[in-house]
Amino acid sequence: MARTIVIQLARLGDLVQTMPMITALRKQCPRDTIDLLCPEPLRDLGTLIPGLDRVIEWDGSRWHRWAARAIQGIQPDQREEIEQELATLCPHIYDRAFVLNQHTRAIVAGTLLAKECVGPLAQGPLSEQLTPWAAYVREIARTRRSNRIHLSDAFCGMCGLIPPGMPPRCLPPLVSPSRNLEQIGRGGGPWIGIIVGAGDPARLVPVDVWRTWIVRFLAVLPRGRVVLIGHGAECDRARDIQQTLPPSILGRIWDITGQTTIHELAQTLTRCHHVIGSDTGPLHLAAAVGTPTLGWYFARARVHETGPYGSGHHIWQAQSEDGGPVVPATWPIEPSLDVLLNESPRTQPQWSQWTSHTDEWGTYYSESGQSSVPPREREALWHELSQAMPV
Repeated sequence: MARTIVIQLARLGDLVQTMPMITALRKQCPRDTIDLLCPEPLRDLGTLIPGLDRVIEWDGSRWHRWAARAIQGIQPDQREEIEQELATLCPHIYDRAFVLNQHTRAIVAGTLLAKECVGPLAQGPLSEQLTPWAAYVREIARTRRSNRIHLSDAFCGMCGLIPPGMPPRCLPPLVSPSRNLEQIGRGGGPWIGIIVGAGDPARLVPVDVWRTWIVRFLAVLPRGRVVLIGHGAECDRARDIQQTLPPSILGRIWDITGQTTIHELAQTLTRCHHVIGSDTGPLHLAAAVGTPTLGWYFARARVHETGPYGSGHHIWQAQSEDGGPVVPATWPIEPSLDVLLNESPRTQPQWSQWTSHTDEWGTYYSESGQSSVPPREREALWHELSQAMPV
């Protein structure tokens, strides 16, 4: 029985998209100890991921301070402090570390904590040679060329694993809803969660667009309800969205921005019938708890790489003539409402519509009006990139 640690030190959305890899690893190694190292603020999310034995918090700010001081040379007291921190985090060395970031801090962490490190580098932490999967992911990010392998499935490939076939689901959070969350999902409907913000400012949907969407939604679905979702820094956006809305509809809007823990957020997302937003962490969390999503992908977000994982999600992709970042001139308000009304979505200038599916090679998206058969190049690419990876 081996001891394994999975290292994912990126943001919420990346951690959620690590779930298929963890599920595939647990399936392959049912008796192994599998732990997760993730950023301290995401520890509670880690506790909702099935297949893990322990979640370890990475204090990024402390390690950043140590790194800044180390530029002048590591002093004996600093070395002792670092060694004590490592001993506290992981008293016993791991047999393997699966590193899912190409950032130096993740690679160094894997090297320090395990005998063997599997991840983006082919020949150890001092090497600059990427593995075939890591090189492919970097090339796609750099050139923005066509790609049909989802990031979650690329994480599996990077670790020598095959996607689990069935999309994994977060464990139900063991938390009683606070008073302001109790009514969400009860009475009326459908309840639609709107993610008002985004981690990348370039992916923010304008406030007036959300305001228009809410007015149209509540007009066509008289029993509909809206839940505004976001962290504390997005409270002002939520207030701006509501500021000029007709008073007659404000009673059908629940503003919970800045009021939820990660466990409460996950529970709230399960109470919504659909969740809509741009490519951001809570949208991926909604998919992970089993709630259908409606995504608006623009700026540098691309549906085939980071569309919500699993089947039955609807994404509108903003089109770019040169393949660069897209700032939409129009928004798919009416087409997304059509989905909620179970009607054929109308076309929208500058946008294409995609629907997600899952097969033995993971999640893929098909364009509206086209065949839902998996793209032929996916399986061939899987075999090509996996030849040099560990089994």
